[in-house]
Amino acid sequence: MKKKLSAALLVTAMTLSLTACGGGDSKSSDGGAEQYYNTYIASEPSTLSTLMGNDIYGWEVNKNTLEPLTRLVEKDGKQEREGAGAESWESNEDGTVWTFKLRDNKWSDGQAVTAADYAYGIAQTLNPETGSPNSYFTADYIKNGSKVVNGELPVEELGVKAVDDKTLEITLEAPTPYFMAITDTRACYPVRQDIAEKHGEAYGSELETLVFNGPFKVESWTHNSEIKLVKNPDYWDAENVKLDRVNYAIVNDENTRFNSFESGALDYVSVGSEEWAGRFDKKEGVERVDSTIPELRFDFFNTEDELFSNLNIRKAFVLAVDREDMLKTIYQDMHEVAYFWVPKAINTGENGEYRSQVEAPLEKMAKENDAKELLLQGMKELGLGDDPSKITVKYDLSGTTQWSRNYGEYVQQKYKEILGVNIELNFNEWSTFQQKTNSGDYQMGNMLWSTDYDDPMSMISLFTTENSGNIPTRWSNEKFDDLIEQASREMDENKRVELYSQAEQVLFEEGCNVCPLINDQKHIFYYSYVKNLNKLETTTSGLKYVSIEGR
Repeated sequence: MKKKLSAALLVTAMTLSLTACGGGDSKSSDGGAEQYYNTYIASEPSTLSTLMGNDIYGWEVNKNTLEPLTRLVEKDGKQEREGAGAESWESNEDGTVWTFKLRDNKWSDGQAVTAADYAYGIAQTLNPETGSPNSYFTADYIKNGSKVVNGELPVEELGVKAVDDKTLEITLEAPTPYFMAITDTRACYPVRQDIAEKHGEAYGSELETLVFNGPFKVESWTHNSEIKLVKNPDYWDAENVKLDRVNYAIVNDENTRFNSFESGALDYVSVGSEEWAGRFDKKEGVERVDSTIPELRFDFFNTEDELFSNLNIRKAFVLAVDREDMLKTIYQDMHEVAYFWVPKAINTGENGEYRSQVEAPLEKMAKENDAKELLLQGMKELGLGDDPSKITVKYDLSGTTQWSRNYGEYVQQKYKEILGVNIELNFNEWSTFQQKTNSGDYQMGNMLWSTDYDDPMSMISLFTTENSGNIPTRWSNEKFDDLIEQASREMDENKRVELYSQAEQVLFEEGCNVCPLINDQKHIFYYSYVKNLNKLETTTSGLKYVSIEGR
């Protein structure tokens, strides 16, 4: 999400064998057809805590086991927002105070879900003692959010309160045009205070530290192998949940996933290989959906590193990338190139997709600058001479599979050809990669980020000074911060789009701390017996409405 964000990240690791999960004896609760669904996540979640989790793997489980205030659901090919934990909501006249009326719902240990659970989850996400990577969702918008995050005010001063067990009140700093789009992010999920405080730092790391209040609950969690969900009988809308069981295999290797789908061990797979897509196109009883998704693959630089502290050197590395060649050679033309930070498929409101309204900032920069000249200028400014072959950059990747190695070797070769520099490749498991980059023990890294809500703010705000920990480049810019602050308050859509565009230009002209590479397209295949599977990436209803007919 994010990420969705949900944070989403380019992770590939050791090949795992996969056999069919679930079982033929898994019958639906009404005695009908078998209601189990076999799917996968590509890596072990860092945590299932909504306070500390920011990868797409934990987010996939969160969407199905916890109940946000609202959900974005698909109906007739379009999305609409419906009540989830909240049955209704309203705002005051100027849109600064929102009141949510909650449904009757239970936690998996039998306790009632209350407004205090939502208030605690929102508050702890902003509590600086928590250190949540998701604070950026709400810090700038909830009253006193920024001051609480910065330690200037106690968390009790936050504009969130449980009026009573069924009434949650959220007060904003100012009218926020996309506020409702944040109500189904991890920053607005409920958290049981007694459970979180009992387990402390271990909260979310093991099954026994968690309780659930969504359509499903986790039955078992075998680390680096599988996560099994079962239908939650205490869920308020259990009668409309058709699946009795969801089996998530944790499978890092894409060929293992493809073979498992072909054999029927998986009911669904996302494909980035032209060869496998063509193969599945010919497979009987299989449906295909193609879509551009708001997800970006990118490199990022540690601006506190001696070499990458120089703007011209960062620009040189960004502009040296031959994105078209990378798309063809590495991604087999299955995605799109990215000359921008805010990806396609993100909308601004009535005007539609953001990218159709503004110019891609890197296209102009690429036409006006020569990467090699920028590198030499930066080397001169740093007193490094004029021989690029004396420069060696450590490039960290968050995967250890053969695909990761092929990708790394391609990047290594291209930077040598175009800039003349040396690239030292470091392949890491995701947890190690995250520890290194968060601590600043890196020069250049590679990640994937998926948006968490449908507005450019979900991507562009990641680089404000306050939110700089999400993608730890250590870059800060007052002009950029000011533009984002203005955009967050601007209710006129056209003016807001212009502010976003200016901020994106500043990000590259004065920052270049990030190097966008590929805007993902999703090519999914699933068996025809899977019904009501979500097709749009920003949908947040998870597997709630999925059913199996005629397996």
